[in-house]
Amino acid sequence: MRERIIQAVLTCLEKDGFAGTTVSRIIEVAGVSRGAPLHHFHSKAAMIAAAAEQLIRQQYIQLGKAIAKLHGSEDRLEELIFGAWKNVFDQPEYIPLMQLLTASQHDQELAAILQRVWTSSYFIVGNAADHYLEATKEDTDVRSMMMLTQWLLRGMAQDLHIVADKALFDRYLKLWCDTLALHLRARAGVTTPPPYPPRWDLPLTDV
Repeated sequence: MRERIIQAVLTCLEKDGFAGTTVSRIIEVAGVSRGAPLHHFHSKAAMIAAAAEQLIRQQYIQLGKAIAKLHGSEDRLEELIFGAWKNVFDQPEYIPLMQLLTASQHDQELAAILQRVWTSSYFIVGNAADHYLEATKEDTDVRSMMMLTQWLLRGMAQDLHIVADKALFDRYLKLWCDTLALHLRARAGVTTPPPYPPRWDLPLTDV
């Protein structure tokens, strides 16, 4: 039941936007009784937080799947960045997160929720980056470069609906990959998935 409600929240965010993601609409999409959400969540904000956490987990898993396809690639760093873009950011499932980000500019409670979730997500992706990548220079920090990459991909995702030629994204991604290649390279011989963060089964806000 809890999972059905969370999926309904995500569907509403994607189809109706944040303003249209009302408790009544969530109940309608989930096909549950009016009392069901309050049995699992103490407020709408709690439902939103759970949905955001699930999205972050899904992104982490999708990133791992993209990495699993890199074996034998001649340019694993480029394949990693393009894989992250195509499997995570250039997907309908990313729309709900953008809706939440936009709404949080005018909602302090939502902003506080996303701040906690975002901090956890940077920690998770940072661990994955350390697992798969290494610096080419001593003064390069892998996590910092990947944080910049996340910001770049997120900004590109914001423009998806207004850019007519999707090839434009590929050209600029290639430019970014060429820049990253001056600082990072894929670790050789990595065949395992990224490690789970500590206390993975707990809410990401507690990681």
